[in-house]
Amino acid sequence: MLKKMRYVYTVYEEKSFSKAAERLFVSQPSLSAMVKKVESDYGITIFDRTTTPVSLTPEGEYYIHTAKRVLKLETDMRISASVPKASTAA
Repeated sequence: MLKKMRYVYTVYEEKSFSKAAERLFVSQPSLSAMVKKVESDYGITIFDRTTTPVSLTPEGEYYIHTAKRVLKLETDMRISASVPKASTAA
């Protein structure tokens, strides 16, 4: 789930499937297929592909808003897990 979310978020950041694919080191067709799968899974359209650059639909705005929160939580958890804990030994 997080990988797909990161891929969708990268398309949002780049505002382009081809630029996002390049940044993610994946092919553009496989990235497009993954985004379509996410859209299908949730029954929404995230990106308006008729605009250049691609833009978010209202459902896409909600998805990205939620993705930002989830991805931030993941980052915070990774940072927290890597911080050495204070010793409780006496």
